[in-house]
This record gives sequence, C-alpha cells and structure tokens, in this order.
Amino acid sequence: MRPRSMARSLVAGCGVCSLAGCLAACVAHPVGPARTYAGYEGKAVTSAEAAQSSVATVQLVASTAAAGKAFGPYTVVSVSEQEDGLSAVEGTFASIQPPDRRADALRDELVAILSSAVDHVADVRIAARRGDLADLDRVAAPLRADAAALDAFVARHG
Repeated sequence: MRPRSMARSLVAGCGVCSLAGCLAACVAHPVGPARTYAGYEGKAVTSAEAAQSSVATVQLVASTAAAGKAFGPYTVVSVSEQEDGLSAVEGTFASIQPPDRRADALRDELVAILSSAVDHVADVRIAARRGDLADLDRVAAPLRADAAALDAFVARHG
C-alpha cells in the first residue's frame, strides 16, 4: 500500500471511530430497562455494590491521609475519582424506570443512600482540597453510616 493511501485509510478510520464515539456519548445512560421487580432489584443491588467500593476506597484514603501516609495531591485525585464514580452510579441507577410501585419504594431507598454517600464523599474531597488532611478521618466519619446502609441494602435485596 502506498503511503498516501495508508494516510487516507488512517484518517478515514479515525473519522469512523470519532463518529462512533460521538454517537455513543449521545446515550445518557446505557442501561436497559427493568421489566420486572426482580430485574430492577438486581440492578439496584449491582449499583449498591459499586457504591460500596467507592465508599470503602474513600474511607481508606481518608484514614491513610489523616495518618500522614498519603500526599495531598494523591488524596485529592483519589477522592475526586471515587466521587465521580459514585455520582455516575447514582445517575445511572436513577435513570432506570421502576417497573411497579414496589420498585418505586426500592428506588427511593437506594437513591437516598447514594445521595447521602455522594454528599459525604464531596465533603471529604472539599476538605482534602483545602489541605485539611489531618482532619479527614473526622470528615469521613459519616461514610461509616453510608457503608452500613449499603451493606444492609445488599443483604436485604441480594
């Protein structure tokens, strides 16, 4: 293949990939509908498990930073990434249409837990960005209740 035709192929391939990426980005939440309560409950449990991971990571990073064993920039980036992930879990789950009234109650329960966790992780991020690393254990303390609520949710519905 000649260099000029290789360059055209590469440009065309990049264009196709860019178009595909743009079209994929137009889908707000690529999660299918839940047609039954059992399907919805399964999606709720999966979401709660993902949130458990983010909450536990923030707790670990906060206690490590408070003990003086983590640098500020690392702490800020780590907590920010977990906040982004947790917010994505919350948004994705909230976008799933509950199939019935019983699922409405399940949705309300989990969205309240996720919202609380997002708020508490944001508090940790804000404190870390302000350089209050020594105090992060205290700031992260409310995450214990969020973790317990997520654990209980998964135990009841898993």
